[in-house]
Amino acid sequence: MLTKEMKLQAFMKLRTENYRASLRLEGLTPRPATTTKPAPTTAALKTKHGR
Repeated sequence: MLTKEMKLQAFMKLRTENYRASLRLEGLTPRPATTTKPAPTTAALKTKHGR
């Protein structure tokens, strides 16, 4: 059985993640930068769709 403190920690973690995600959706904070994937260029986007 989970203790009250464990439940509180899990709740606080999920609440913080949801709050940050909602701020990102609203455009109020920048998304965290990922170093594994390079950002696509405009030329790559245009050729991908062939328009």
